[in-house]
Amino acid sequence: MNRSTPLGSWRTRIALVALVALLVLAVSSHVAAQQAWAPSKPVRLVVPYPAGGGTDIAARLVAAGMGTSLGQAVVVDNKPGANGVISADYVYAAVPDATTLLFGSADVISISPFTYPKIQFQPNGFSPVAPIAKIGVVLAARADIDAKTLPELVAKSKTKEYSYAHWGPGSNGRIGMEIFQSHAGSKKMLGVSYLGTAPALVALLSGQVDLMLVPTPLVIANRSRLVIYGIASPERFAGLKDVPTLAELGYPVDANIWFGVLAPPKTPQPAIDVIQAEMTRVVHEPATQARMIELGLQPDLSDPRGFAGFVLSENNRWGAVIKAAGIKIE
Repeated sequence: MNRSTPLGSWRTRIALVALVALLVLAVSSHVAAQQAWAPSKPVRLVVPYPAGGGTDIAARLVAAGMGTSLGQAVVVDNKPGANGVISADYVYAAVPDATTLLFGSADVISISPFTYPKIQFQPNGFSPVAPIAKIGVVLAARADIDAKTLPELVAKSKTKEYSYAHWGPGSNGRIGMEIFQSHAGSKKMLGVSYLGTAPALVALLSGQVDLMLVPTPLVIANRSRLVIYGIASPERFAGLKDVPTLAELGYPVDANIWFGVLAPPKTPQPAIDVIQAEMTRVVHEPATQARMIELGLQPDLSDPRGFAGFVLSENNRWGAVIKAAGIKIE
């Protein structure tokens, strides 16, 4: 007795199997193509500031954690100048082969375009790779200052001209201090610009200036030599839990600095995916997170796929803050 196939002929079944095989092959080929990408030479992670500052510390942690996992070394390349604009312009114009990357930050990407009249890069034009960390900035003074508490500082600043160090006219260190002065009703303070956070801190510690918004990693390393007032952040930092926010003390200043890696425009997505996966792996390692917190960094554990949207929102936020405060480059 003949039996018919319930759902069609054997020919139909063979066609379905062949279609599934083709789909599996296509997906496998796509995955293999992504996994096959590897840099043809060492990857340069360009840091916009001198060695020793908060940005440099964060970049070296990531580079050390990656090691040679990409098949090539990841080398930190410090290119300071113009509050990071020199580095940003350099990477923006680099060949988009994913071997030249920018260790970007809020003051370079989100602030400089609104304070520097001539830049070549487009802040929303980079290819976002991965978020890395955030740091806060702490309002601090030289050890022998005449105001040991924030109320004393605010009261004296209404009649006395204090000086402060920052790392460029478009830096968080300068913008945050301008906002603080506005909230405190201070007499205009004298801002003194330095090439990066490390030399600015040297000036503060040596008594050349009175005040500075000091990045959290440098506060932790030099706390005994500073008078600490408060952190310019919406919330306290894990590595400095006993330091109140300026908002808690009545002066709502948010000058947090985000760090993330950006590639030149039109960098191939397979290359970005490989680097993103490795950097995310490093940041999510418990040992890396513990070391970041110890150094004053806040690990950014957000989904890297949302990094592009975050950068765009930060660019818009800082643009609005700077315009509202009427801050312009000298």
